[in-house]
Amino acid sequence: MDSRFIHLIKPDGYFCYMAWVLATLIFISRLSAMAKLFIALYLRQALGLPFETVGWLLSGYGAGLLVGSMSGGLLSDHFSPSRLTAWLFFASAWILVLLGLVTDVPILAGLLLFGGAIDGAIRTLHQRLIMEYCQVAQRVRAQSLNRVASNLGMAVAGVIGGVLAQSDFRWVFFVSAMMTLLALVWFIQATIHRQTVNSEATQDTASGQGTAFRDKPFLWLLAASVLLGLAFEPVYSVLGNYLLDYYRLGPEVIGWQFALNALLVVLLQIPISHLSESWGARRQLLAGALLLACGFGMLPWGTGLFYVSVSTVVWTLGEIFFMPTLNMLVMQRAQAGKSGLYFGIFSMCWSTSVLVSPTLGGHLYGHFGGHSVWAVNAALAIFSMPLIYLATRLGTAPPVADSSLRNETVI
Repeated sequence: MDSRFIHLIKPDGYFCYMAWVLATLIFISRLSAMAKLFIALYLRQALGLPFETVGWLLSGYGAGLLVGSMSGGLLSDHFSPSRLTAWLFFASAWILVLLGLVTDVPILAGLLLFGGAIDGAIRTLHQRLIMEYCQVAQRVRAQSLNRVASNLGMAVAGVIGGVLAQSDFRWVFFVSAMMTLLALVWFIQATIHRQTVNSEATQDTASGQGTAFRDKPFLWLLAASVLLGLAFEPVYSVLGNYLLDYYRLGPEVIGWQFALNALLVVLLQIPISHLSESWGARRQLLAGALLLACGFGMLPWGTGLFYVSVSTVVWTLGEIFFMPTLNMLVMQRAQAGKSGLYFGIFSMCWSTSVLVSPTLGGHLYGHFGGHSVWAVNAALAIFSMPLIYLATRLGTAPPVADSSLRNETVI
């Protein structure tokens, strides 16, 4: 096995330790995301709210994600990302508890809006923490490790949440709050008085020429990420209904497609990221976009469970290639002293695509049929490829070695 990869997975060494700390943190926090998986069912079945009200409440959570994504990045330029993360986890635990206790719609709306803002900020800050705690050579592998932890956590959360929901929906929120507090305790004890890589020593020298809004490679990368986000997110908002209507597959079979996706990410993310490191970021992103286009574009042309499963394998491979690489390039472009602005803008753009995609997919599905959704998604993935080329063609200077260290405490 390559010695660079062994450096990340060996159980010794400070930076190896922090890569695993952050992966464990995201695993525990994804366990607490069981509340997000069952919130719509809770609002509809337990509280008896009409579909329209449920939709508006969930839209409030999405709006909070947008605000939090940018706010978390901007705040991290002025306050310790570790301290911010700790306080946000603490606030998130109380939000989850209150969601299980409150039944008044206006208060629920405020809690979901605030909870979405906290979740968006935590996502942005997690990327900042990877940059600060991991050396440049380790960041792609750290991103892959976090992807595995995230998918594994969501898979376990779905099972645990389903069991709890059968007893009482409120237990989903209370156990989620306990998981959030566990993540907080883990993070504090693992990072207090620990050293972080000096962010000014690890930044790309090219990005120091101006702000994020004048960084042309970063802007091209943002445009590509928006197209990729619009292409990818219908997997969660449209695919289930499409397979039910056009492939005549039942909910249990559809569930297995999502399980196949999660299993492939868990099993293949790290090996594929390791093997493709020599390709460079451009080839990895282009391969991801192309596989995404092929996996979605083939759906209208076949029938049967086997064909759908092949499609799932193909677009999952695309996800495996482009997701961690995209985050790594954002880190590479992050400007010294303004890293949070980069992360905030990127997270906000991705969250926007997540919000717009279900609406766009719904309109296409309703007016032109389900096949049109996947044709458009394949086209969006293809259209992202020239933007990826422009984002990487302009290039970046080699990062400065991670030699300077500074001390930081959580509390």
